[in-house]
Amino acid sequence: MDSTVINFIYLLSLVCWVGSIIFFSFFVAPAVFKTLEREKAGELVGIIFPRYYRVGYVCGVLVLATFLLTGVAGLKWCAWGIMMLGTVSAGLGVNPRAKILKEKLKSATETEKPDLEVRFKSLHSLSVKLNVAVLFAGLWLLWLTAGNFKI
Repeated sequence: MDSTVINFIYLLSLVCWVGSIIFFSFFVAPAVFKTLEREKAGELVGIIFPRYYRVGYVCGVLVLATFLLTGVAGLKWCAWGIMMLGTVSAGLGVNPRAKILKEKLKSATETEKPDLEVRFKSLHSLSVKLNVAVLFAGLWLLWLTAGNFKI
């Protein structure tokens, strides 16, 4: 395969992945929670999340493919690994568990709610931390890429 095509796929995948994190975290989520009532905002974000993580999975697989095709070595693998681990952990682990807790909260008694809310906040905190780790790893990978990039 032509190296220009591989480079294009790599760059497009990486900037879409990092860009989606920046756009969602700093523009979409704050606007949704500022505009809508908290419960409705949470429902909307819950609808967006599977698509948000799917972008990460697709971009991550495409970056992996370009690494395998070009024989990339070193720190780029580490940055990519952090991104994939964080994305998969949040998307397939944390997010589904948080969604279940949100559903339980809707029908919970007043005595059950405090415990469920604490557990949800804990998962939300973990999700935010994973998102930050993926963002910084993505920026690191972009930095490593810029080191030998030519315009």
